[in-house]
Amino acid sequence: MYTRSGPEDMIKLEAKHWTVVGDLMVSFNLPGPIPDAVWRDYCDTIASPQVLKVLAASIGAVEVDSGQRQQINLALRTAPQTMAAIVTDEAIVRGLMTATAWLGRVDLKAFPWHRVADAYRHLAPTGIGEKQALDLVDEVRARVEAAEPRLAK
Repeated sequence: MYTRSGPEDMIKLEAKHWTVVGDLMVSFNLPGPIPDAVWRDYCDTIASPQVLKVLAASIGAVEVDSGQRQQINLALRTAPQTMAAIVTDEAIVRGLMTATAWLGRVDLKAFPWHRVADAYRHLAPTGIGEKQALDLVDEVRARVEAAEPRLAK
């Protein structure tokens, strides 16, 4: 069972790296490690009852350590189970996500960037239309890249 780091009313529906609209969380990360405090907030939000679908996009290799992998795995499996679509051009990452899904523990599918609309359609979220969701991907990405220009491509 996933243990949240704080009260449920402390989840962040919007942060630098993500925004929640309807039952969909759209997130974006640049290459490199993610600080533990940010990761905990991310997992807490995913495990919240509002988030049922996650569209997680990245450029480059995002570094997630074993503890963080365990946290996200538990957050995605918290009832009701969250469905995830990973958007990246990193073929190795997409392969790892496919292998994880085959294990049957987490409902996720990986997509390259040119198929980001397919990722949205696969998730079929409620409370947000396709255009709004795709615009949100661009908005969250721009927000992250503006805050960390040295890492943006």
